[in-house]
Formats: sequence, C-alpha cells, structure tokens
Amino acid sequence: MILGASATALRSTQTIISESQERATLRQNTTNGMKLMRSEIERSMNVLITRTEAIQPGEEDKDLMSNHATVVNQCKEMAGVQGFNPLFAVNMVELNEPVIYGIGVSRNVISADGISLSTGGRGYALLRCGAPLNMDGTYADSEDAAANNGAEQYQSGIFISHILDDIGIIQCNANDLPDTETCPDPKPLKEVLEGTSFAFSGDKTPARTAQQPALRIQTDQNTKLIKFIDPYELDDTKSAGYKKISASYLETSSGVKTQTRQNLYFAAFARADKRVRFGYNSAESAEGQGYPGGAFFQNITSENLRFILDGSGSMSACVAWSGEYGNTRRRFYDPQKGYFRTSQICSYTRMEALQNEMIDIIQNLPDATRIGLAAFSSDGYRNNTTWEQSRTHLVELGPVNSEERQSAIEFVLSLSNSDPRYWGGTMPWNTLNKAFEDDSTDTIYFLSDGKPNYDPSRSSWNSSDYEDVADYYAGLNASRISNQKESIKINSTSVGLDSEWMQLLSSRTSGEYIKVDGL
Repeated sequence: MILGASATALRSTQTIISESQERATLRQNTTNGMKLMRSEIERSMNVLITRTEAIQPGEEDKDLMSNHATVVNQCKEMAGVQGFNPLFAVNMVELNEPVIYGIGVSRNVISADGISLSTGGRGYALLRCGAPLNMDGTYADSEDAAANNGAEQYQSGIFISHILDDIGIIQCNANDLPDTETCPDPKPLKEVLEGTSFAFSGDKTPARTAQQPALRIQTDQNTKLIKFIDPYELDDTKSAGYKKISASYLETSSGVKTQTRQNLYFAAFARADKRVRFGYNSAESAEGQGYPGGAFFQNITSENLRFILDGSGSMSACVAWSGEYGNTRRRFYDPQKGYFRTSQICSYTRMEALQNEMIDIIQNLPDATRIGLAAFSSDGYRNNTTWEQSRTHLVELGPVNSEERQSAIEFVLSLSNSDPRYWGGTMPWNTLNKAFEDDSTDTIYFLSDGKPNYDPSRSSWNSSDYEDVADYYAGLNASRISNQKESIKINSTSVGLDSEWMQLLSSRTSGEYIKVDGL
C-alpha cells in the first residue's frame, strides 16, 4: 500500500511538474510573437480583411483578396505543407504590399516526410508573411533580407515566419450537438484548415467548429481593430461544458496525457495617425531594459510598482464600433451626452483596451516583479476597489503559471462587470495616498481619462488645485526620504485629454507623463 501510494503521489507530482512546464512553454511561445504583432498593428494605418458580404463603395481599399491576391498566393506557396489560410493584413505606410497574418498547421504536427498529421496535440500556428524586420523595427530591403534570412522561408522580398504555435483544436462535445448529429471523424489538420473560412461576416470571423483552430477575430467598422474573442457563438441553450470556453486559446498535450490550456487575450488598434504623444520627463523612444508596455504604459523597469487605474464610468466609452446591431441594449458613456444605451455592437471600449494591455503586462513582467493593483472611483461605488492580495503589501508575481498572476488578471477583468453607471466617478486621492503608505513601492503607474470630481478636501476641482496636488505628493516624497525610505515616481497617463495637473504631478515626483489619443 505504501509503495502504491508513493507511486500514485509520484505520478501526481510528475503531472504537476509536466503541466507547469507546458504552461511555461505556452507562455514563452506567446511573448515575442504577440509583441511583434501588436507593434505592427498599432503602427499600421488600417487592417485589411476579406468579407462574406459584397464590398461597399468606398471600402475597396480595405479588402484583402481583391487588392493583394498575388501576395496571398505567394504566402500560400511559401508555407508549403503547413498551409496558409489568411486572417488579416496590416497596411503599413512604409510598404507597397501589406504584411499578412494567417493560420497554418503547427510545425509540431508535421511528420518527417512532410505530411500534416491529425494527432499530436500541437494544433495550429499563426504565421506572418511579409517584409522582414530589422532589429530596430524598420523594414529590411530585399538585399538585406536575402543576406540575413537564416532559417526563415524567404522569397521575392518577403518572409514567412511563426508568430504563435500550439493554437488549440476545437474539440467536439456530443452534448452540444442536436440529437440527429454526431461528432465528425478525425481528419488531417491540413485538410481541416483548407476547408475553414476566416472571411468576416459583419465584424467577426465565423464561429469555430470541431477540429478547427480555437481562434476567432473581431474588428470594428473602420477595420482598425484586431481582437481575439471566444471561438464559439455565445448561446445560453448550450451545456455548461460548452460555455467553459470563453476566449481563443493555446493548448498542448503533455507526456502524461494531460492537456494544458492558456487563454489568448489580445487586442490591438491601428493608430499610425494617432500615436502616443509624450510629455514631461518622457523618453520618446520608450526604450529600456524593462518590459516595453503598450499604448498606456511604457518602459516598465521597476520591480516594486503599483498600478492605479481609473475605474470610473467614463471608461466605458466605446472607441471602436462594429457597425452591427444586436438583440440587447448596452450602456456606454459619451463625453458629450453622458450615459446612453444602444443595441449597436461595440467592438472595443476604453476599459477593454486598458484590460487587454494590463493582462499583457501581468503575463510578461519578470517573475521577481512585485506589484499592487487598484482602481479608483467614487466612495462606495463598484470600481473603487483594490486587488485584495496587494491591499497591504506588494505581491511577487512568480512563475508564468502562478496563482498570483491569474488572480491579478481576474481582478483586472472584474473592472468591466456591471452597468457602467455603478462604476463611479473620478476620485483618485485615497488610492494614491494608500500607495504612499507602502514602504516598498518605488513606482506608480497612474491612468485617468477625466478630471477629478473634487479636490482632496472634497471642494470643487479647479485649476488652482493643480500646483497644490503636485506639491502635496512631492512633500510626501520628501518625508519618505527623510525617513530613509525610497521616494516614489508617479508615471501618469491621460487618455483622450490634455491634463496639466497630471503633468505637474509626474514632474514633481520625477516621473513621466504621456497623453494617449484615439483610445
């Protein structure tokens, strides 16, 4: 019995270790590829897609196949046995032809004789086909590319390379099928891929079915947004097992016959015409040794930091409409008319943009980084809240699959729960003050999209408060230094507005200020 129990425990330990290693592999798999894709989309003018509907007048230049079929076919030829089914392309100012992203079969399910296998647990891959990039982010010319092509496939000035491997395979659940239907027989993934459509209907690619890639994409009416979404159609009539899938995902099988799944949270907005404008103390290149961040937070180098996020109802503002209408009405905020309800589908709110970036940051900060998370709004309102684990001290993130990282992500996602009217107003003072009570914090990333409702003494907010607030937090830093504690930098981000008081706040605390337009 002892030997049996030991063997069982050993197998359980092996499973845990294997699952941990698989999660680490999946996390590493996403990091560089997702950064590249995000950067390329955000630097582009717009996204090109293929639609099931007829091309509308004035939209001809946004259609992928009618304008760039030759390049798409070239990508397919270069991909060979892996296949290349185009998803979308990005229209870059510097290039005559777009950079095309597509789905192929993962390298891990290609046999030695070049046959695409139907099993192996490694699924599909996201591929990039287009002009090669130099280390500084500029596009290489053909001669440079030919001289430095390495192991990548190269032809006529374009590369085809891997962005993500291990995109999951949709499994068939008989409980989700009508009584008259059964699960299909397994097919080689290449064959499945050739029969899969990624043409957009309205603002989304089709819902995925059994054996297809677990990846679905949403855009907006201006085709500037790329957002990974639930690969299934939401349907309340489905079984509980069906609704366990809530996002596109990566998945792999380990050597002990378990499966490891990791949700793919990704959204990026083409904004070459509305780039980040930098303010006080800011290094415009946003270069450094830390995590580079995205639109809202840049060059994160501190290992002891707190994020203080605007949780007010104005963060429900829609920044990307789909152009479609649904069966239910949803409430949003508009700076000109306040809260309103509409059945028009919003592809991307300001809060969702913040959540996607925060998730990316949490997933990719170094293991030893200690963070705190808090949202501010009005007292007693839904989003005047703190990540419970970091209420009294910073929390070390730990390895990529840690409970701490997942808990932090769940906190961030909770900020969009409920009707935006219950999120609250803009009152950051208590949250900022509590951050200064923590001896170990040395950096704050502070984001807001509006003016405070009141000053710290709860009087009306006006321009005379700007200097007072900045001087107050500069004074708190002076007290910290006199007590042998490290001062705190406040790096502030204003969204959609110029904020003189936030500029002063960062300036007086040796932090950086940026303004973000277009979100």
